[in-house]
Amino acid sequence: MIKENFVPKYQKIIDDLRENVRSGVLAPGERLPVREELMQQYGVTRATVNRAMAELLREGLLVATPRAGTYVAERNTGDEVAVVVHSTLVMLHKMDWTIACNYYAMFGRLFQLLPENERKILNMEEVSRNPEILRHYRRILWNNLSQEDFENAVKAVGDRSRFLLLNRYYPDCDFVSVNHRQAAFDLAETFLCNLPENAAVGLLDMPYGRYLSNRFVWLERRAGFMDACEKHNRFCRVLELRQDDYEYNQLQLGEFDRRRPAGAPGVLLSPSNETTGFMLGFLRSHNYRFNEDYFYGDFDNEGSLNQHGIAIPSVLEDYAQLAELAYRNLDNRGCRLWCRHTIVNSPFTN
Repeated sequence: MIKENFVPKYQKIIDDLRENVRSGVLAPGERLPVREELMQQYGVTRATVNRAMAELLREGLLVATPRAGTYVAERNTGDEVAVVVHSTLVMLHKMDWTIACNYYAMFGRLFQLLPENERKILNMEEVSRNPEILRHYRRILWNNLSQEDFENAVKAVGDRSRFLLLNRYYPDCDFVSVNHRQAAFDLAETFLCNLPENAAVGLLDMPYGRYLSNRFVWLERRAGFMDACEKHNRFCRVLELRQDDYEYNQLQLGEFDRRRPAGAPGVLLSPSNETTGFMLGFLRSHNYRFNEDYFYGDFDNEGSLNQHGIAIPSVLEDYAQLAELAYRNLDNRGCRLWCRHTIVNSPFTN
């Protein structure tokens, strides 16, 4: 039986050497012990040491000089810009960006602006496992990452100012982003300023969507909704929905509906368009009228009329502008820029 916390011997060597480089025990340009010393230190074969060395050489953490030995790589910054993307987007730079939408359009536009010989597309999953590979880039653009992944990457690179976050704004970092909290506040204001005081208000909360890296955005948008409710002195009930659990979600919506004051409209707000199907299914099953019995608003639902036959009030993030601002500020250290957002399909405007 393999123990739960078992670590292969070659991985132990890799982990120890990475930590020694990060902590400064091994300085840039310093020569590593010869392989025989590492074999004796770890009680392993030459093949095991070679496997560990090969991985660290591939990462760029070490460099090998024939007949001279293996050294810690100097932290020279190259001219390329690293663009870290999810594995599903690695091939997007070969697409026509004009056919992409929303989140994909941001990277498509960025790939159009950045010459191919000046950028390197990196797989987010690989970077999360080995953040040291980011060391050699003058600027690192990253969007869909958790705060934990960001801090780990900063630790590996040793220079927080080299990162430019896209549509995220973690503490003390450069960013170009929509203000998610303000956008959610503005969406809630659209309804709360126009509906009667006895309207039942609910937040459709499906924590963090499919990826933990969405946690920050969801929490910011939730806070924005709550800010608006506090301003208008409205009670907001949080409905915790589940991903891909239609029956459970309908029960939650039904419970909210039973608590709605007689004759009062209901308004349900969502930090994502992932809840749209659950909401519309609920309205159909109860023969409720959209924008009369119930109001609903979400994010990035630009194609709702074509997809659902209903023009859903929604916050649209200007991803193309976000990419353009990021490109123009590649060399602007200390960049903290907000990108515009708009609210479309308001039921209260002619």
